[in-house]
Amino acid sequence: LEKFGRGIFDVARQTGQSFDVTATAALEFARQGLSAAETLKRVKDALTLTRLSGLDATSSVEGLTAAVNAFRKEGLTTTDVINKLIAVDNKYAVSSADLIEAIKRSGSFAQDAGTSFDELAATVTVLQEVTARGGSVIGNSLKTIFERVRRPESIIQLQNLGVEVRGVKGEMLPAIKIIDNFSKKLNSLSDTERQGALRQLAGTFQINQ
Repeated sequence: LEKFGRGIFDVARQTGQSFDVTATAALEFARQGLSAAETLKRVKDALTLTRLSGLDATSSVEGLTAAVNAFRKEGLTTTDVINKLIAVDNKYAVSSADLIEAIKRSGSFAQDAGTSFDELAATVTVLQEVTARGGSVIGNSLKTIFERVRRPESIIQLQNLGVEVRGVKGEMLPAIKIIDNFSKKLNSLSDTERQGALRQLAGTFQINQ
């Protein structure tokens, strides 16, 4: 316990956060049943994200937890997530705060739809640059789109339009690939077909996204 307490002080010093903020973040991670060492590691990453993004500690903890849990199959650590967010933040017109907010809302749906963490981060980045919407709005939009694009009725409609939705072995393609294939058909569709397909895939409120 003493070692853990010293660890919290060390993390607070290293990240420039108060002990109270650091201890609160540690409590949130400790509730997840993590070891003391893993808790301190994640706390440091969360407070690093807080410093870089301007998010509060609770939002950083929630965002990193959602990202790691959603993409568990990829074996991502919170440090991996931080490094990827920083890389995108430094190169493109999207903030770490918008990225983590979008990933927090859509990550689990993206994973279920066969989308990797990198693909999701890229998608959020493009949408943010093009639409200037915030991360929470983009995340909610992607959540809806990923959920709808692989519905049986959506798949049937896409197939009727000649859109490729399955691989050579009959497996369902990832959602991003299906959307990409659909985009290549847009110019050849009538206005009625285009609008009907967009409403089916994204819902009335997410067509722009």
